[in-house]
Amino acid sequence: MVTTDLSGGVSNVLTVALDKFPEPYGIKDLESRIVYANPALIALFGVKSVSDVVGKFDHEIKSKLVQFDNAAEEFQKQDKQVIDTKCSLVTLEIHPKAIDHPFIVRKVPLLNNEGECIGIIGHNRDLEICTLNDYVRGSMPGSLLLNRPDDTFSERECEIIFFRLQGLKSRVIGNIMYLSCRTIENSLQRMYNKAGVNHIDDFRAFCEEKNYHRYLPRRFINRVCCKF
Repeated sequence: MVTTDLSGGVSNVLTVALDKFPEPYGIKDLESRIVYANPALIALFGVKSVSDVVGKFDHEIKSKLVQFDNAAEEFQKQDKQVIDTKCSLVTLEIHPKAIDHPFIVRKVPLLNNEGECIGIIGHNRDLEICTLNDYVRGSMPGSLLLNRPDDTFSERECEIIFFRLQGLKSRVIGNIMYLSCRTIENSLQRMYNKAGVNHIDDFRAFCEEKNYHRYLPRRFINRVCCKF
């Protein structure tokens, strides 16, 4: 537990420890400003020095990692969620214009001795196995959630949503999931009813509003990689 706020900087003990980790670590204050980045995170951003990152918001960093796919805006939304809920958040980041492999980010609230959130600590880890290429037919958001946004839809329903938003027909989805076409269509109708819509365009808008278009079902990720 950190005993002070971040107005005076980050504890030297903490930064000395994080500097030695080979994986990227960063710390942000309550405004989403980066107050610490270890050497591995500097390398991930592809910038020359710590000063290119520390003291800046994501959108101020001159890095391809945050300049495409509305990444900076999405990162800030994620930060706010972690701060407001005091719960960790895990995402899968896919940014081919900046880095040639996907990686997992876990954001954890940084609490003081009174249990107050004073910032966020983020940990990046390379993804070892991902079978997304077998299924992706269209474009996808650069930042994907590995936590279900809420309990509106079950995990199986989320798999159907993922395939449907990729433009796959019910018959194809059924073949992938080893279910009948009718089962898929009935499931879609139940989901439409939950969302209060009658058309795929309205359902897509509902999913985007609730962030379901960013949720990556568990079947695509090696479970070992998600438990770090």
